[in-house]
Amino acid sequence: VLCVAKNSKLTSVDELVKFAKENPGKLTINGAGLYVGHHIATLQLQKAAGIKVTYIPEKGGTDALQSVLSGKVLAGFNNLADVYRSQDRLTILAIADVKRHEFLPDVPTFRELGIDIDDASVNFRGYAMPKGVDPAIVDKAAKIVPAMFNDPEVVKRMQESGSPMLIMDREQVKKMFAEKQKTLEVLLKELRN
Repeated sequence: VLCVAKNSKLTSVDELVKFAKENPGKLTINGAGLYVGHHIATLQLQKAAGIKVTYIPEKGGTDALQSVLSGKVLAGFNNLADVYRSQDRLTILAIADVKRHEFLPDVPTFRELGIDIDDASVNFRGYAMPKGVDPAIVDKAAKIVPAMFNDPEVVKRMQESGSPMLIMDREQVKKMFAEKQKTLEVLLKELRN
């Protein structure tokens, strides 16, 4: 999600884009590193809105959020869960996804605001094993890991922290990664030109 400090003069995506167009490169947006979801969302915003911003990579989501709160940067893309837990100190401008999220039902997507940003930047968490691991172990883990996220206590804690869950099996993950790879190759190739 894209957020600003509660006391920011930029209170909407329209104001943020207008500022960026009037002040090329002076809009500072941060995120938790280079070429992570936050950076991808910033790149998509630049392209879709026709603006130039200065992206500031931070050491992680917590550092990025602190920089937004302290005014070190004008705006930041951050994880939904981190912003959700700090929403009383932030103004949340938009969500970089294809639909609104149940934890932030009043926050519009960029597409709703007329800016074509999809879900390519959405961070997914999962488990991986080193190449060459016994296939029987991989198969066993592929069954156990999704099951643990159906545990009522895990579900409760994830909801309390504002952490969305999308439980996928191995084939669904492979398909999703292949689709995201195509989107990101186009986006990143355009940046090199």
